[in-house]
Amino acid sequence: MNSLDPSNSNSLPAANSLPATANLPTAMQGQDPLAQLQDIHVPAEIGIWPPAWGWWLLAILIISTISVLVFLIRRNQSRNAYRKLALAELTKCEAGIDKSQSSEYLQTISILLRRTSISGFGEHFNLSLKGEDWLQWLDAQCKDSNSQFTQGVGRVLLTGPYQKSPEFNRTELHELVAQWIKKHRNQWQRKTTSAPAQVTPKEAAQHA
Repeated sequence: MNSLDPSNSNSLPAANSLPATANLPTAMQGQDPLAQLQDIHVPAEIGIWPPAWGWWLLAILIISTISVLVFLIRRNQSRNAYRKLALAELTKCEAGIDKSQSSEYLQTISILLRRTSISGFGEHFNLSLKGEDWLQWLDAQCKDSNSQFTQGVGRVLLTGPYQKSPEFNRTELHELVAQWIKKHRNQWQRKTTSAPAQVTPKEAAQHA
């Protein structure tokens, strides 16, 4: 008898012999089950723009610092521009006046020192300074002169401009004057107690 007999257990297929995909939906049969999983979404990378507020603060600080430094450098250059001009005049004097013209050389040096003082100290420079007071003032404004105006070669400026053939070491005087022009402390570098006086380079030449 070829028909299936329910009472005959040997004629029924075993439950565990059915294929595993028999219980899956038709659309999922024959596919990889892992393919149905959702992909992991990685957060988007942080862009460089706009920068965080901390970077803005740092940029403002750097720009402000640079601006202040540029301002201070330019102001310092402006306040000391007269030194460069005075040194150029000193060089011109050294090359243009013959060594035989000692008194003329000393007169030019005296005028140059007064004009430089006017430029460096403005209304704080006392034009009435002369003689020993003038030399003491020069030494007081420049410690690097080592008192060479009152006790060294600079003393020739007292009487030398009025003598016919004054004797002095021209090289040493030139170096002393150049050093004073470069290193004296002007009105922006120190406080002065000299009485204010409005003067012009022409008046300075008359009092040299």
